[in-house]
Amino acid sequence: MTEVIEKTEYKKGYKKTKLGWIPEDWEVKKLKSLVKINRNTLTENTKPEYQFYYLDISAVKQGKILIPHNTIIFSEAPCRARRIVKQNNILFSTVRPYLQSFAVMKNSKENFVASTGFAILSDFKNINNMYLYQSLYSNLLMNQYKKSLVGTNYPALNNTDMLNLKFICPNDIREQEKIAEILSAWDEGIETLEKLIEQKEISHKALMKNLLIGKKRYSEFSKNSEYKRTKLGSIPVDWQIKPLKLLFDKRMQKYSRDTEHNIFTNSATKGVVLQNEYFDRSIVTEENTSNYYVVGEDDFMYNPRISQNAPAGPINRNKLGITGIASPLYTIFKAKHDTIVDFYEQYFSSNLWNNSMFMVANQGARHDRLNISNNDFMNMPLPYPPIKEQEKIANILIESYKEIQLLNSKLEKLKEQKKGLMQKLLTGQIRVKI
Repeated sequence: MTEVIEKTEYKKGYKKTKLGWIPEDWEVKKLKSLVKINRNTLTENTKPEYQFYYLDISAVKQGKILIPHNTIIFSEAPCRARRIVKQNNILFSTVRPYLQSFAVMKNSKENFVASTGFAILSDFKNINNMYLYQSLYSNLLMNQYKKSLVGTNYPALNNTDMLNLKFICPNDIREQEKIAEILSAWDEGIETLEKLIEQKEISHKALMKNLLIGKKRYSEFSKNSEYKRTKLGSIPVDWQIKPLKLLFDKRMQKYSRDTEHNIFTNSATKGVVLQNEYFDRSIVTEENTSNYYVVGEDDFMYNPRISQNAPAGPINRNKLGITGIASPLYTIFKAKHDTIVDFYEQYFSSNLWNNSMFMVANQGARHDRLNISNNDFMNMPLPYPPIKEQEKIANILIESYKEIQLLNSKLEKLKEQKKGLMQKLLTGQIRVKI
């Protein structure tokens, strides 16, 4: 392990700069003195049959490059396909750089061409390319991006502002390499954990699908191995199909001044959340909530807004531990006294109910919202296993998901620790021995 010496306060050997206190043997340098940008670019004279892999903005995210499956030829490529990318070049997204679409090209066996939304950094002078790459993620650089952006819909850095970005650099290239080596080791640990989480999520989804449709059963419930065809597909013969309205009641209680004024939003990725926390502000006023409906603890909310994560819109359970209110655009429903809430929370978190919605949704709806009547929604067919089996399935899936949550918590802590270490290493608060 690399030995480090921490400077807990500014002492002799440090100097004050516009970017703060840094070691005396370090310098503040502008990007234009460290690299060349877009040195290799396709021109209009490029042969029409020239073949390459095209990297658009979506192909790069936080250090990872998603290589396309197929190549394209120049004559059929987008007009933005111009930046030639070579081994060890850095792809720097000038469009919304705060999204951190940066990566180092480590595959030189193929021809790669990136969108003009990237600046390609090459010809590194007195700077280690991995040290520079790590610096792009620092708070110091993030603050500079935000101050220099132009445009509204797609704010970007122009070439002049990008070349004037300031970096704190150790003069000794060996110290740069050591710092980059330490931070890259943290990246590897983070990536390993991300891959583990991805594998766990795949396994959890497979388990969810098999249990919720009865394809996988436990010995105490599988006395009869026969299945029957239903509108939900093949299910065990001892399971039933029931419409949602027999298991849940639609909430019809309107907001009144006596109700807690907590406005809820149902997010496809974060579930039921407080609106002011999700949007960093409240987007409606109390005067505009007279037609809002009450959302009780453990009530479910259906949001008809569709997305990649929720192709039929999300259904989520209010687990905030408080009562609130929500827009009439949502359908809010609560479990009847004998409904196993945990089981149906798991079912709604899957996509197994989506086809039932697509079959009854009205055509001609807004492209971002599923148009379904209240009657059709409340008649959505749901699987109804024996109660004891519902409880068993719910408990197994809850425990499986808890493992993923613990891993995600560990991942977030790891990322935060890396950020803290990065801040100290890239400003010289912590020095590495070389």
